[in-house]
Amino acid sequence: MTISTGSASRAARLLAAASTLVLLSACAVTPEPFTPSDFQAAAQADRKAMFEGQPALTKPLTLEDALARVLKYNLDKRAKMMEETLALGQLDLSRFDLLPKIAANAGYTGRSEANATRSRDYYTQTTSSTSNPTYSADRDAITADLGLTWNILDFGASYYSAKQNADRALIAAERRRKSVANLAQEVRFSFWRAAAAQVMKDRVVGVITLAENALNDAEKVENERLRNPTESLRIQKTLLESIRQLEAIDQELTSAKAELAALINVAPGSDFRLAVPAASAMPIPEWSASLESMEEQALANNPDVREQDYQGRITADETRKEILKLLPGINFSLSRQYDHNSFLMENRWYEAGAKLSWNLLNLLSAPDRLDHADKTEQVATAKRLALRMAVLAQVHVVSHQFKSAARQFERADKLWRIETRLAAASDNQSRGGTTNEIERVTTETSAIAAELRRYQTYAQMQSAFGKLQATIGNDPLPAEVAGHDLESLSESLAAVPAEPAAQATPEPANRAEPAPVADRLKGLIESIGEWLSAKPEPQEQAMRDHIQTLVAESNP
Repeated sequence: MTISTGSASRAARLLAAASTLVLLSACAVTPEPFTPSDFQAAAQADRKAMFEGQPALTKPLTLEDALARVLKYNLDKRAKMMEETLALGQLDLSRFDLLPKIAANAGYTGRSEANATRSRDYYTQTTSSTSNPTYSADRDAITADLGLTWNILDFGASYYSAKQNADRALIAAERRRKSVANLAQEVRFSFWRAAAAQVMKDRVVGVITLAENALNDAEKVENERLRNPTESLRIQKTLLESIRQLEAIDQELTSAKAELAALINVAPGSDFRLAVPAASAMPIPEWSASLESMEEQALANNPDVREQDYQGRITADETRKEILKLLPGINFSLSRQYDHNSFLMENRWYEAGAKLSWNLLNLLSAPDRLDHADKTEQVATAKRLALRMAVLAQVHVVSHQFKSAARQFERADKLWRIETRLAAASDNQSRGGTTNEIERVTTETSAIAAELRRYQTYAQMQSAFGKLQATIGNDPLPAEVAGHDLESLSESLAAVPAEPAAQATPEPANRAEPAPVADRLKGLIESIGEWLSAKPEPQEQAMRDHIQTLVAESNP
């Protein structure tokens, strides 16, 4: 069948018109902002997703219950877990890069005219006028193939990339450990502040009411001139200072419960109760570990230190990938081919091949590549040493902070007990008529401030204790738990010892430090040059021996 020139021209014009229409429609795209109803619907859906699947708080919340809710429902914790899952998924994907590539292709091409040709004489360079043009391919061609290719150099690079992704997954796990430790520290601090709010809220409001009534009475006395004006003003000033102090305390107590609710992922404004221990059941955590043992624990278990160690291994694998780029690549291929061409004797056949490729210009950049890789490893080592030094200093700092916070709590506890006894005495005197309301308000205000300082210093001590555990890498959650429900998590958290068990430190192995990357590969480049200019057989064997020696040195 022959396609006319007019039909081909019409088809070309139709195709050009369709392409122009598509381009014009693409240029007509305009921004489409969300409507207020869209934003409102998204906000409602997100608000529902934030608190979905959480059991209601039906009993007073203990510290272990709060920690369990943080570990299970805190949104920041969920984000870190998703990052770890994403890193593990990237590791699974990188494993497929180690496999050969299998590609299936199919295509169709059509010509308006046959691919006819004439032959020209090689010696005379003349074309015969008597011979007719010939062609050996159909105008409509259908081809297909299924091929397998495997590049040895790409396999080596993919292998080290997979190892790097594995280390990145481990880094994500260490970041999750750090996030959990920081959340546990924040929960300890917020729990005791919220406990202070629960215990003191009603009392603070009552004393504020008492102070305001006393202030009204003092203003009436001043207006009626029943007392010396200077003394009346002094009384009003004392009462106003007490009210201001009490209102500041009330404001701080009000925000404490909202902060705890945000940590345990409870809707702000929810009414929940805390299982606050008795005043005598607020002990100082026992901690007898020496600074030397804490330093060893921190250098081995601190999440930041472990992350930097994994980062150093990633850097070493990156150096090995740079080494591979200097080597030749070998590509193997095997495919099954199909061609619909009716002129072929066999339309289906197998193809196999091997190809060696080597970019010799890479040898020019080899010294710079190796020098950069060597410096990268040196920078990673310097960062690791600097981080370990910072962790050692942090161990001493947080140990001092914990001891100082414990002493401050002891002082605040003694002061609170004295102020409580004074307030009780003042209350008894007020009932007996031997003291006035102004003195009672002042005494109650001092007692409330002392109790608030007691809870604050205990919260600060608990925060310092959590920071100390986070610094030495003592996880708040054990490695294995009985279950992942709230009750099982709470029981597991309560069973975790405050002080980690001592671990035996293994003796370091005595082995020589490997030579720098630039020195190790300098001989490789020289050997490659000698190999290209010498006889093939003996130099090839020497090259193989040198590469084996290099691999052995790079993997001590």
